[in-house]
Amino acid sequence: MSRSTRDALAGGFANVISFDLEHWYTATLLRDEVDDPIDRIETSVEIVLDVLDEHETAATFFVVGDVAREYPELIERVADAGHEIASHGQTHTPLFELTPEAFTEELDASADAIETAIGRRPTGFRAPNFSVTPRTRWAFDALLETGYRYDSSVFPVKTPMYGVNGAPVSPYWVDRRRPFIDASPSDTDDLFELPLAVFHPRVRIPTAGGFYGRILPRWLLSRGISNLNRRGIPATIYFHPWEFNPEVRVDGVPAHKRFISFHGLDRAREKLGELLAAHEFTTCKRVMELYDH
Repeated sequence: MSRSTRDALAGGFANVISFDLEHWYTATLLRDEVDDPIDRIETSVEIVLDVLDEHETAATFFVVGDVAREYPELIERVADAGHEIASHGQTHTPLFELTPEAFTEELDASADAIETAIGRRPTGFRAPNFSVTPRTRWAFDALLETGYRYDSSVFPVKTPMYGVNGAPVSPYWVDRRRPFIDASPSDTDDLFELPLAVFHPRVRIPTAGGFYGRILPRWLLSRGISNLNRRGIPATIYFHPWEFNPEVRVDGVPAHKRFISFHGLDRAREKLGELLAAHEFTTCKRVMELYDH
């Protein structure tokens, strides 16, 4: 990374705000628990677009291909509002449940669906359930072979559901031979990785968003972003549009899954606005463009 790049990132304007755009009932903990769900996707996206517009912030939306096919006008509206559209797979299936061949088909299918909706193919990808790990390291080959430029799936702390212990906390160009280390530039390929945010490089509490964004206080999330920015590291934050819509909450879900899925929905919109007011955010693509290769 050049000195000018470090200075730009340290200025705090290059954090990433992103949204994984999927049907709420396809979330990993809910997909086998909800019968005959009510579709809330349009109203959920409208809430998010309003908050982003209020704070004049461009975001990256990682869109499931099936959603792009079902709601092409909605995806076009998101893009027309100035936001980046990237891929979240075709069917919101974690990579742990796919073969490399099936994953390649999902990448192509989702790119086709997004291109149909907005007239251009995505260059970025995020795996459902952050399922790019050493077990699925073949994903990096598939992404490069299908024309993607960046990935944002590596969660650099191990959790009960996902994560990679010891992975870089700063964005980096991937060396496919050793994809979970920050390699020297001469060893890297043309695929950029934007890992999800942790509280501190040495205190790897997940502060990237989603469930952690809903359950943790806003000041702690903000402190984590500042911790990274002071070290010239952009924080990559994510949410789901349905997390801002309390109407998605349903009964009949086991208590622990209900807590993880729905706790904090009532305050999510306010918390997002506070974060956008306190820090500068942009798209994944913009951060990738700031890094030398």
